[in-house]
Amino acid sequence: MSLPTSSSQDASDHRVKHLEGEILLLKQKLAQVEKDRDEYLQNVSHQIVAPLNAMKWHIENLTNSRVSYDRALKVLRSVYSQATLAVHLAKNFKLMSNLGTEHTLSSLNEPLQAVPLCPLLINLSDDFQPLSWEDEIQIGVDPTNFESTPPVLAMKSLISQVFSNILENAVKYSYKRTQIRITGRYLPEERAVEVSLRNSGIPLSDADLTRIFERGYRSDQARRKYPAGTGFGLFIARRIVELHEGQISASKGQDGSVVFAVVLSVAGLRGKARILAK
Repeated sequence: MSLPTSSSQDASDHRVKHLEGEILLLKQKLAQVEKDRDEYLQNVSHQIVAPLNAMKWHIENLTNSRVSYDRALKVLRSVYSQATLAVHLAKNFKLMSNLGTEHTLSSLNEPLQAVPLCPLLINLSDDFQPLSWEDEIQIGVDPTNFESTPPVLAMKSLISQVFSNILENAVKYSYKRTQIRITGRYLPEERAVEVSLRNSGIPLSDADLTRIFERGYRSDQARRKYPAGTGFGLFIARRIVELHEGQISASKGQDGSVVFAVVLSVAGLRGKARILAK
């Protein structure tokens, strides 16, 4: 029986070292995944518990028989506001597990339908307005050119979540006593509708703008203002828009405002998924 040569032994040693290095790398990646999971669960817990605790506190206030009518109305508005936020967060957490990169519209259990975006944005603005009362932030939809835009073919609940996530982001990071302005227009050459949401708040650098739709990304100023955020809202918005073969972008206005733009096709998705029967 021949003994292994020096060169074959060296090759075996090299392979063993290579495998040991790969195992070490996998262990490091697994440790990072576990760390990210723990941080995510902590953030999810904090974000869900916060509005629930606020609702509990407000309801306890209502049980006080000496609460005036005007005070009771204010408390009920706050309860509604916190309930809106809790539902919004729960939908985001559910979507995180349903919007894998391999998904297509046809694989999702929801039909496409004609969605008029102007009334949709008006309703969402009404839902989110109570969240901004304390900071005196006004949310306004400009109907000029928007009312006349044709409906887009989309999954309504998903598209609602896109604009909900952008609106929630704008409310959280807008300066006090400012306005969130929503406009829309028809792009005839693209046969699409563009919706723009503009707010004045914490500034975004050029580097932030290139990464703002990444999963888990949050700017330094966003982390300082809301330490418990997950950075998933805009990522989810991007994934939904991508599934609809649309476009989403963020830019800086000349006045320093932040502008989010979403472009959705009027009929480009026909044949890509089942359409809701009229």
